[in-house]
Amino acid sequence: MIPAAGLETVIDLVSLRTSQHRSTIAIFDLDGTLFDNRTRTMFILREIAEKYDSACPALAGTFTRFQELSVVDYSLPVTLKRLGVRSRREKDFIEKEWAARFFSDEYQKYDMPLPGAKAYVERVHRAGATVIYLTGRDVGRMLVGTTEVLRLYGFPVGVAGTMTIVKKEFSQNDGLFKREVSGYIDRLGEVVAVFENEPANVNILHARFPGAVSFFVETQHSPGAPRLAPGIPRIKDFLLGGRAARRR
Repeated sequence: MIPAAGLETVIDLVSLRTSQHRSTIAIFDLDGTLFDNRTRTMFILREIAEKYDSACPALAGTFTRFQELSVVDYSLPVTLKRLGVRSRREKDFIEKEWAARFFSDEYQKYDMPLPGAKAYVERVHRAGATVIYLTGRDVGRMLVGTTEVLRLYGFPVGVAGTMTIVKKEFSQNDGLFKREVSGYIDRLGEVVAVFENEPANVNILHARFPGAVSFFVETQHSPGAPRLAPGIPRIKDFLLGGRAARRR
């Protein structure tokens, strides 16, 4: 286990292993980890409200005034409730239109990187680690957009020392997918760090790579998530400057 697990410590370890000609890997999830995708949902809902105002009167009405990003929950039904959408028919229509956009290449460009995320991943990569973006997005609908948004915001992608791994099928369970692919990753080198916003997934990877430090990124996660395994530090963003990761 990496001692005094902190963001800067990971970079120091990668640099040390690189100087010893040893291969290291850092695994980063995307949604809720490197990127805040609430902005994607907010843009989509506003687009639906403007395009289908007659079919979505409650949603259209709520966008006549400014909406804080905090209104967006992990759960779309909760978000719509907060926005005052009560009609079952309207909610069904919005959910269908939202899903067609949210899980697509085109709308990922509306995600926003977490503070410090791009600079941190760049430093880890520059120190010598292979950066693996391990995401529950699927190859058929989201791989192109994933690559484009990483490139758009300046993350290392498509170059030596980077890899993007997505699901073959959208329907595959994220935890099962990450558990299965972890065996392949283990053969590539020493995993020194994992970054995840889903408690279930970070627990899986923490158990699979006990020699790495697995960071839990405190953004949003699916409801009913399990408790974090002991010893997993928590971070809210990727800003450095001496702030230590918190443990519980």
